[in-house]
Amino acid sequence: MNKAIIISKDSEYIRKVEQRISAHRFKILGAPDFESAQGVLDRENFDIAIVDAETDELEKSILLLLKTNYPNTIRLSVTEVQSNIEHYLPKKLNHTQIQCSKSISIDELFVLIEKVLEIEAKVKDKNLVNLMSTLRHLPTVPQVYFEMTNMIMGDASVDDIARKLEDDPAITSNILKLANTAFYNAKTGSIRQAIMYIGLINVKNIILTSAVFGNDGLDPRAREIHWEHVKITNKILGMFYQEILGKKLNNNISSVGLLHDIGSIVLMSNYPTEFDQIIKRVRADKTLKFHDLEAEMIGFSHEQLGGYLLDLWGLPFPIIEAALCHHDPMNPQIVNQELVKAVHIANHYAWKAMNYVKYDNYLNRDVFESLGITEIQFNHFFETKVKKFV
Repeated sequence: MNKAIIISKDSEYIRKVEQRISAHRFKILGAPDFESAQGVLDRENFDIAIVDAETDELEKSILLLLKTNYPNTIRLSVTEVQSNIEHYLPKKLNHTQIQCSKSISIDELFVLIEKVLEIEAKVKDKNLVNLMSTLRHLPTVPQVYFEMTNMIMGDASVDDIARKLEDDPAITSNILKLANTAFYNAKTGSIRQAIMYIGLINVKNIILTSAVFGNDGLDPRAREIHWEHVKITNKILGMFYQEILGKKLNNNISSVGLLHDIGSIVLMSNYPTEFDQIIKRVRADKTLKFHDLEAEMIGFSHEQLGGYLLDLWGLPFPIIEAALCHHDPMNPQIVNQELVKAVHIANHYAWKAMNYVKYDNYLNRDVFESLGITEIQFNHFFETKVKKFV
């Protein structure tokens, strides 16, 4: 049985949840504050903590304590303020993994929770966790990533953040390279100006991708090709949202394209022989799918590995879901369906933009209709708007 703890001063809200949800589906406990909840959390493991965020500061403090002391419990915040419902994320960076409006029905809330728990179960599959312990080349998150996260949440100035980043020449170089691409066209050698062009959240995710692509087991040619691929995927994704969907990605996930394929990088680093065999088999038989062969020959796919790592590093749930499901975009259990479908499309067209016949270049054309567009419409956008930026 799944277990949820609700941390809220609103006793009526807790009562409504307890009355509406069957005791056979969930064990639910309520607490008016973190101090009251702590004793229960110390005694029992909970699948999810639902935090009723009355103020930004209350939300930040409780979520930080949950993240620090109980990292295996999913952190969901409910708020009176309307959140970005498409991605279930707060407008400002904090320690929540997923957020929704307090005004949604209890039934809708628990449909959301059950989907999240199903994704979490896939990410933390026991066989995958056991196999992870055998990997020789496994990237770790640089300390500067956590330091920068704390600086952003503490409203540090761009100058302070730039000075921190300048201590790491490799990260600084990657930030400047991205800022000076045709897409951003910053034309600068200043890390401060580069940050202003590409934004702090993009900088954070460049730090993560630098850690992944700096893997010492990765073939230099593969590193170059895949770094170009994720950069172009991210560009296409942002342009697709702006030009076709008429909206802007939530800043907390605006670099999801950079991170969607990290599982491939880690698998290539650890299983180069198997990877070469998979590539040969797919090239010989176009009906075979790369991620299916990964599962057959290695034991898990690059999507599963990517989801696992991003979850381990505490990234927002939509980014985890995009890594885990970008080759299965029509799965009805996906929470952030629009985002995952958009990443699926951007991934395909990034390879197309590179004129690279890629082994995982599989496109599910049903995504176009489900997003309310046509493939012809997207191809026109790609030919007239995207190609000049790559």
